[in-house]
Amino acid sequence: MAGPSLSLDTPAQRRLASELLGWGQPRPAYETGLVADLRDHLESGFAPFEDQLADVAARQRRGHLLITKTRLDRQVCDGLQLEPRPFEHTRASVRGILAHAVIERDGDLQRRQDPAEVVAQVWHDEASRRPGDPNSLSAWMNAQPTAAAEELRDELAELATSFREVWPELPPEVIERRAEKPHLVTLAGGKVQLFGRPDLILASRRRDDRARALVVDLKTGRPRSEHDRHELRFYALLVTLATGVPPFRWATYYVTEGRHESEDLRSETLEATAQRVVDTVGQLVRLGAFGEEVPEEALRLRGGGWCFTCQREDTCEVAAAARAGRAVSQPDAIM
Repeated sequence: MAGPSLSLDTPAQRRLASELLGWGQPRPAYETGLVADLRDHLESGFAPFEDQLADVAARQRRGHLLITKTRLDRQVCDGLQLEPRPFEHTRASVRGILAHAVIERDGDLQRRQDPAEVVAQVWHDEASRRPGDPNSLSAWMNAQPTAAAEELRDELAELATSFREVWPELPPEVIERRAEKPHLVTLAGGKVQLFGRPDLILASRRRDDRARALVVDLKTGRPRSEHDRHELRFYALLVTLATGVPPFRWATYYVTEGRHESEDLRSETLEATAQRVVDTVGQLVRLGAFGEEVPEEALRLRGGGWCFTCQREDTCEVAAAARAGRAVSQPDAIM
C-alpha cells in the first residue's frame, strides 16, 4: 500500500501494521481466470441436481435458495440444518452486535469523540430502533436494569479503547474502508444466491492487477478457530465473486484479546470454500425434495460441538453419543 506514512503510536499498532495490514509490503498478483474458475466450479457443481434445484428453489419464499455463512455452518448435520434453535438475544450476543456497531461508528467519526460518547450514541440508536418488537435487540436493551446496562456500556467503551490501541488510523485518501457492506452473488440462473455482510473490508484505492483488499471478521466471543476460519473463507469467496478481485488476505480479529488469525490469498482455499457451497446446496436440495417432512431414516446426522444449537439435541441419539464421547476423552470439559 503506497501513500502517506502511517501514524503508529503503540507497539501493538506497529505489529498489526506489519503482520496484518502488511503496510508498505508488495501485494500479490492473482490469476486472471480465478473468478471465472470459481464461478465455473459452482455452476458445474450444481449441474448434477439442476432439475431438483429448480423445484426446491421454486418452493422457497423468494424463489431461490439463499446461502449464508449460517447455512454453511449447519451443513455438518441434516438435523441442525432442518431444526436449528431459534435465535435469542443474550448478553454475549448483544455485546458482540453492539461492539461491531461501536467500532464501525468510531471509524465513521474518525475517532474524534471519546469512546464512551460513541457508545452512548450507538446505544441510543439501537435501543430506539424497534422498541415495540418484543424479539428485537431494542426490546432486550430496554429491558435491562440500569446497573446492567451501565456495566455493558462500560465494557463496550473499554473494547473501543483497546481497539484504538491496536488498530492505527488509516488514511482515507489511500484506504477505502467498507463496514458491514452487503454482498450478493447470483448463481444457477437465479436459483441460488450467496449473501453476506463482511464486518470490515480495507481496500486500497489503487486499481491494478494486484489483490489489494483485506477482509476482516470481528469477533468478541470465545474463539472457535475452525468455525471462525470457515466463516471468514466464505466472506473471502463472496468478496471475490462480487467484486471480481480476490482479497490479498482475510483475517479474524478477536477484539477482546487484541489478536488476529489470518490467511493469505490461495486459490486452493477459495476453491475448497466453493465446494462447501456446492455441498450445502446439494444438502438443501436433497432435504427439500422430501417436502415438508423428511423421514428420520433419510437424515444424515453427525454429532459434535454444534449440537447445542440444534432443537433435536435432547432427543437425538447421535448428539447423546457425541456428548458421551467428549465426556470420556475430555472429562474436564464437562466440569
